[in-house]
Amino acid sequence: MNQIQSFPAANSNDLRYDRDTAAPPFSSIPLTMLETFVPTANTGFISEIFDFLSLASYNWIFRFTTATFAIISSTTYIWGRVLYYLSLYYETSITIDYDDPIHAHVMSWLVMNVTTRRLQARTAKASGYTEDQTRVMEYNASVKDGKFHLIEWQKFTKPDFEPHAGEHIFYFRGRRFWITRNSEDSLVQDDIFGKQFNVSKSEYIRISCWGQSADPIKEFLQESKSIYLTQECSKTRIFRPKEITWNPKWYCAATRATRPISTISLDETTKKALLRDVNEFLNPKSPRWYANRGIPYRRGYLLHGPPGTGKTSLSFALGGLFGLPIYCLSLVDVGMTEDRLLACFGALPPRCIVLLEDIDTVDISRRRDGSTSGDKGEQKTQMTLSGLLNAIDGVASHEGRILIMTTNHPEVLDPALVRKGRVDLEVPFGLATKEQIVNLFTIMYSHDYDDEEQGDEIAKEKLIAAALRFGELLDADTFSPAEITEFLMVRKDDYWKALGDVVQWKEETLAKREQAAKRFSESKD
Repeated sequence: MNQIQSFPAANSNDLRYDRDTAAPPFSSIPLTMLETFVPTANTGFISEIFDFLSLASYNWIFRFTTATFAIISSTTYIWGRVLYYLSLYYETSITIDYDDPIHAHVMSWLVMNVTTRRLQARTAKASGYTEDQTRVMEYNASVKDGKFHLIEWQKFTKPDFEPHAGEHIFYFRGRRFWITRNSEDSLVQDDIFGKQFNVSKSEYIRISCWGQSADPIKEFLQESKSIYLTQECSKTRIFRPKEITWNPKWYCAATRATRPISTISLDETTKKALLRDVNEFLNPKSPRWYANRGIPYRRGYLLHGPPGTGKTSLSFALGGLFGLPIYCLSLVDVGMTEDRLLACFGALPPRCIVLLEDIDTVDISRRRDGSTSGDKGEQKTQMTLSGLLNAIDGVASHEGRILIMTTNHPEVLDPALVRKGRVDLEVPFGLATKEQIVNLFTIMYSHDYDDEEQGDEIAKEKLIAAALRFGELLDADTFSPAEITEFLMVRKDDYWKALGDVVQWKEETLAKREQAAKRFSESKD
């Protein structure tokens, strides 16, 4: 028969425990049970460990937590004070405002070189000439019917990322730097009387490093500037004044691809003379030459001619050729007063192009004999002619800039506005000549044969022959370059079709002109 193993009865003293305690101590467990489950010769020692770790003995946890917190707090405080005194005597920093161009240089460098887990996403604002060609190929491969769809294209557009506000650490030439991005809101006075205010959100960044010299930060700023400008050399930046009336600051409104000067339809002799004049003015030796002779260091050009002849296009081409930003001003903008105009001119950088388009449409620029007052298209402004002239070349006017004014009717301008000294060179624009017509045709279709695989001499010879034929079919001094370009754009994929349609287009365009002139004369009578 199976024998039932029996355990000896435990001593009553071993089962006693304090009932006020939350849990009985492990030492009250019979030693025979411990020996059964944990067979060891030191069972008494193990029971003492369990007793020490029981929930009833929590004092050691409280003491340990308190001591740890005290050590961490004191260490953090001491380390903070140490960092404070180190930064006070051994840290160098440079602060950059958001409106300064250096801010864009630094942020561009950080986006390309700094890896961080705290990012800020922005919707990409890429133009057609900056689109990633890989994404373009992926989109074209996904399109079945060849029709463009914006939403489908946006699926291939990735957002831009940049470091979020706060502190970020990076290394430059083996040295440790840290940059802090801070943003703040402030009330900005919106008028001269201080009655209107706008909330302006501004941001500044602070770049710091260890050491008592700012040379490492200066080297970093110079490097980031050089890299940024290298990337931007093929672009033309366009600036406009901010809408805040009493704040003479400019903002970058757009960035365009640099337009080749060869695409401007202009007489070659006139074009070369203009380029030579601008190049001499921008030469680094010119400021001293002007100063030694007491001549104000600024230049003014008047571009005049019929609409669509390329006046504005020449302004952008000059900016791209010489790397100059273009600052566009409109004298008829709401809030454009004489004081604000002076402030805008005073906030211009040392070398730039100031563009005043269609200056003849502003009433103050017209002749003061009253013969043109009340003409249609004449726009009122909140300034006087003397205020405009003072901004252009007054005592406090800014030097180093190039002023370009465009007009369709130079004969109606006030002589004081176009006198020598204010306008140094007049550039006339006319309707397309035979040479310009051939040049427009060649430019429109030559890009199809720039690729090495297609750029054979036979194709180029055929293109030149077609361009000469196109020039023979159109009359000189009859159509503007814009009209011819528009005609070719509709047929940009096939120049043979352009040759076949040009005669019919010429007859239809001339007929429309005659009808428009007839209606105008009848309405005038």
